[in-house]
Amino acid sequence: MITVFTLLPLDKAGPPGNAWGLYGANDNLGALNMLTPDTVAQAAKEIRTGDRVSLDWYLNRPNQPSFDRPAFQWKRIVRKTPAGADRTVNDDYLAFNTQGSSQWDGFRHYGYQQAKQFYGGVTMDDLHAPGVIGIDAWVDKGGIVGRGVLIDYAGYCRARSIPTKPLESTDITVDDLEAVLQWQQGPAIQPGDILFLRSGFTAAYEALPATQQDALAARPEPDFIGLAPTARTLRWLWESEFAAVAGDAPSFERAPIAGAHTPVPAVGGEADPWLQMDGGGLIHQWVLAGWGVPIGELFDLETLAKKCAALGRYSFFVSSVPLKVPGGVASPPNAVAIF
Repeated sequence: MITVFTLLPLDKAGPPGNAWGLYGANDNLGALNMLTPDTVAQAAKEIRTGDRVSLDWYLNRPNQPSFDRPAFQWKRIVRKTPAGADRTVNDDYLAFNTQGSSQWDGFRHYGYQQAKQFYGGVTMDDLHAPGVIGIDAWVDKGGIVGRGVLIDYAGYCRARSIPTKPLESTDITVDDLEAVLQWQQGPAIQPGDILFLRSGFTAAYEALPATQQDALAARPEPDFIGLAPTARTLRWLWESEFAAVAGDAPSFERAPIAGAHTPVPAVGGEADPWLQMDGGGLIHQWVLAGWGVPIGELFDLETLAKKCAALGRYSFFVSSVPLKVPGGVASPPNAVAIF
């Protein structure tokens, strides 16, 4: 165990829950420091059959992203001769918000809203320098590569005839997570694992007519399923020692994440008013800005779930190499699971 949860924050001058300084000063990797050569080599033992599953949703899905993000754009460009005639040569041009489809949230994305600080105490002004907590630092170290673990909440609910509401503001609790792990018969969570949580969002989205898909982005509130933003969830995530966490829903934690929240129960001693997290995003603030744990959203976990069920195992080797953009805020994951 790195440190007990109730000893957080490590930097007493910083906001609640932070683990700043755990990996040294000016750290750009956060929990990805746990992906040591030994950890990755051990994870490679998960490769037994050679089956491979892409974990990226199509870049043009959803058709219209929520949270006022622009839709994906693509065009084919026919290359021409100096005289202006068409050649049998094509380029293509892409324009997209890095958080419109499958994505890793980088450490520049979401900070502590009251303290106005990102991971490591970095401020908005500090981000003018591209070498500070950019997602490219992860790629320099080889990306997010290690043992992946799927918690198939949607599969569990289907097997138990439990109704789910992925397109509504719905909590997935720690009790739910533990029940799914028991139903799956493992695997046991290990330090440095990369968590994937299947809520059933992408499948529910794809089942809608196109008009209803587009209407989701126009709703007054972006109500979607996700992890319950509670102190108990935070404790479970911290004590599991994940190197990164990802889901198939738009926010990983239950949405909407902005605005007022029900006060979060105290972890120990008197209730800490910081736990209420004015400005929302309790899990984003603690996990991303506090601990340096990358958060993945809108991953396509449908084929992965089918493969795990067919093989009777829910752990696998995962390789994800984001875009190497200097000072990048977020990136498509370019992720594959290998069994």
